[in-house]
Amino acid sequence: MKNFKISGGMLVFLGALFWSLNAPLVKFINVDALLTAGCRATIAGVVLLPFLRPKKLNWGPWMLVYLAAYCGLSVGIVLALRATSSAIAIGMQYASIVWLFLVNTYLTKKLDKKRLVPVIMISVGVVLFMMTGLEGSTMVGNLIALTESISFAFMTVGVKKAGKDNVLGLTCLANLFTAFFVFAFLPPKVTDVLAFSGQDWLIIFLLGVVNVAFGYAFYNSGVARTTPQKAAVIALWEMILAPTWTAIFLHEYPSLMVIIGFVIIIAGIFVDAKVDSPAKA
Repeated sequence: MKNFKISGGMLVFLGALFWSLNAPLVKFINVDALLTAGCRATIAGVVLLPFLRPKKLNWGPWMLVYLAAYCGLSVGIVLALRATSSAIAIGMQYASIVWLFLVNTYLTKKLDKKRLVPVIMISVGVVLFMMTGLEGSTMVGNLIALTESISFAFMTVGVKKAGKDNVLGLTCLANLFTAFFVFAFLPPKVTDVLAFSGQDWLIIFLLGVVNVAFGYAFYNSGVARTTPQKAAVIALWEMILAPTWTAIFLHEYPSLMVIIGFVIIIAGIFVDAKVDSPAKA
């Protein structure tokens, strides 16, 4: 037990697991989206505050990149949910797999042909998943959702550059920064807090602690132990688990198109895992 270590991939999966709980939880709350985002970021930042070690963070350009990307992703999802379908708002961030693949190809000057196949498979699955929400989509909302994929990609790379030996502290700082940004520049109706019911407070607390603090803490810790490309692929489990919880607890079932997308995404994940598996002698 002394030498027991959790792999980076498993940590990323746990992060995706906690993220996926967002779907059923938000169904039980009727609170302004930006207020929810600000409150849960504040709670997450406070919960992770004991882990903040400023001297163990890399205070450079990548810190600014990470904070901006994290905040952009958190706010972008909220704004996209307001302007377009939930399938596109949530699913578009995983187009980051394509961005990361292209950037890696550009930096290494080499096309990873083995990884090209799973990237294409996963991209097709994500597109099929998002096509279920085209009816309720808008061009502005879709463009906002597209920025999520860029933010997610920069956030994933940024945590390796800025986290140093304190990824939990970095997660804390990112949430406090996001809370400040929301309340300072996108101020929701704070007076609505007075109208929160006991259930509202409980759900927002769970969103802040479980969905955000635990979710990003595990994800960021996992990214520090694996590659950004690998982390982005494993994080796709959020897209699979979220509708699963919704079906189990709320009896809201995915369409055939979503199920087909799930199957293709899972197949792509397994093909990607096969690429990383060491060859047998």
